[in-house]
Amino acid sequence: MKFCDECGGMLVSEKQNGESVMKCRNCGHVEDAEGSEIKITEEKEEDPMDRLNVSSEDDQETTRPTTMKECPKCSDDSKDEKEHEWWMEQTRSSDEPATRFYECVNCGNVHKEYD
Repeated sequence: MKFCDECGGMLVSEKQNGESVMKCRNCGHVEDAEGSEIKITEEKEEDPMDRLNVSSEDDQETTRPTTMKECPKCSDDSKDEKEHEWWMEQTRSSDEPATRFYECVNCGNVHKEYD
């Protein structure tokens, strides 16, 4: 990471007239990007979060973990466990535990549990 000599802002790589330069995000100061200490990549690195699909839109495969649990909507009795996908979200203040959400694979019902 390199910083601007003029204002101290972060320099980002950019192409200008077919050459790579480092340009300040704040003041627009431009420096030559050639040098042994700077590595400029043309490709965007893969974001590992792009591989995780935690949404359940129709016809999309999810990678959420699953568990066996009674569904309040489609289970006949307390021993009738159905497969559920689950995830956690921080829905309350940060000093409270996260809320667990369960989605029944059978009927699509979503319910939640608090600790």
